[in-house]
Amino acid sequence: MAPRLDSRARRRAIVDAALPLFARKGFAATTTKEIAQAAGVSEGLIFKHFPSKASLYEAIFLSCVDGDPEYERLIALPPGTATLAQMIQGLVGYFVMQVPADPNERARQRLSIISLLDDGEFMRQVYEGIRSRFLPCFTASIDAAIADGDLVPGPIDAESGLWLAEHLCEMMATVCLSGGTVVPYSCGRPELARRTAWFILRGLGLRDEAIAAQERSGHLAFVPPSPPEGGPRDDESTPERAE
Repeated sequence: MAPRLDSRARRRAIVDAALPLFARKGFAATTTKEIAQAAGVSEGLIFKHFPSKASLYEAIFLSCVDGDPEYERLIALPPGTATLAQMIQGLVGYFVMQVPADPNERARQRLSIISLLDDGEFMRQVYEGIRSRFLPCFTASIDAAIADGDLVPGPIDAESGLWLAEHLCEMMATVCLSGGTVVPYSCGRPELARRTAWFILRGLGLRDEAIAAQERSGHLAFVPPSPPEGGPRDDESTPERAE
């Protein structure tokens, strides 16, 4: 007999069951009955944990950011060039490396696209969460890099730079949602992630020598995530073409 789940584990199981349904059908078309069937619970139990379908939607959003040790580590770092590089590494690593390799993360990405095609409410929450939780540390690191002479300020303010970086990386993840790479990139995924990080940091105004120094420090290293057991591998081993 399978062990009974405690309240926290049961709540997590409901969130995990709802995610692929919302990602496939959208918020309005997904019923609590379908979520209950997928989670192996009653509709009554769902409403015990989540007062409404909207609160379950919100919980999926919060599961993207709350309790992530890497996220908590990043925002706790002192502002500076190294922190800026690690933030971009985390952003690029998630969208360019992790999403294509992880079915659950691909489902979250599908949910993002479905939300934007629907009423946008899920992504509105996501972006507001990024703005309130991530932007202050990002802006402080931009300012510190300028003060240290590592970054030359240009016409793009810190907040616009964060959104442009996020949008680029999110689109790069979106083109992989079919299960393979649609774009014929000239290199494997780790090198693609490295080039994306350079592109973003240059766009923010970071000097080439400062980017190179962060790369030597290991702050721009991208290691392919292990694929799910029995799952397809991504194209991270694709040989690079001659430059």
